[in-house]
Formats: sequence, structure tokens, C-alpha cells
Amino acid sequence: MSYLACARFLLSDPVRGCLYPQFASHNAHTISAVSSMATHGDFEFQRLHGMGEALYSHVRARLGCDVRIYAPVGSHKDLLPYLVRRLLENGANSSFVHRLVDARCPVAELTEHPVTTLKSRPHFHNDRIPLPGDIFGKSRRNSWGLPLAIESQWTPLCEAIQSFMGDHRWHAMPLVNGQKR
Repeated sequence: MSYLACARFLLSDPVRGCLYPQFASHNAHTISAVSSMATHGDFEFQRLHGMGEALYSHVRARLGCDVRIYAPVGSHKDLLPYLVRRLLENGANSSFVHRLVDARCPVAELTEHPVTTLKSRPHFHNDRIPLPGDIFGKSRRNSWGLPLAIESQWTPLCEAIQSFMGDHRWHAMPLVNGQKR
């Protein structure tokens, strides 16, 4: 859901013209969601060479969206960890593309809306995904941040900083052996 929230922001009118969003996904639900959010064509999809060809052929034919194909390059020492990670990600049973070619998987299961799937569960919380404050485990709390792109969050912070600063100008410089440099 965070991916889609970010996609909605990147496709919004205030951002249009400032950024050129590029969405890399091999997930049909994600591609459909991004396509339906877009009110303009100033974005592109990306797919890994050798993956998602049928899916993106359909996207180009049906939606007319741009699709960039990328291929990682480098020495085998640098490239192998990346490729192994990709294989593990896309070999998962939850991968739409993987399940699409599995004759045992019913079409109704493939096309079920993610919200319907979530609503069928006893709660939305996934115990295996830590909340942001808990991502470092018991060793320490994660810092709390503000979404500074949202004016209602930025304005009170800015006012608090201004009241602290007052008319005073702060200066910083390195100290070496107690001497200002």
C-alpha cells in the first residue's frame, strides 16, 4: 500500500512536470492501480529484461503506456547478488506472473482485489512486518519523522524552529584542539 500511496503522489498534478515517475513492477495489481491513478501519460513502467514480457505486451497494447526494459550490467561478482535476489523475489508463490502460468491456480484467485483479500483476514496487521518505530528490534527505537512535503506537517515545525531561533544567528565552525578553525 505504501508503494501505491507514493505512486499517487508522484502522479499528482503538483508533482507533474517536476518529476518523471518510473514504476518498476511485475505485479499486475500494481500495474493496474498505477494505470488507473494516472490522469496523464507523463510516466513509464519498467520491467527487467526476460521477465513480464506477456504482461507488459498487454499493458502496451491495451493501455498504450510506455515500458522501458532494463538489464543490470557488471561483473559477475557485482551482478550475482542482484540476480539471485530477483530470482528469489519473482519465484515466490505470491508472484502474479508465476501464478499466472500455474494451471492449478483459479482465475478468480488471480483477479481478486487486494482490498477484498485484506478484508477477509481477521485484522490488517501483519505481525511479521514491524511497525516503523520497531524496525531496529529491541536494540533501539527508530527515529520519528515528519512528512515534510505536507504543508500541515511542515508549518508547525517551521514555526517551532523560528521561535527557537528568534533573531539570533547561529554560526558553526570546526574545533581542532579547542581552537576555532
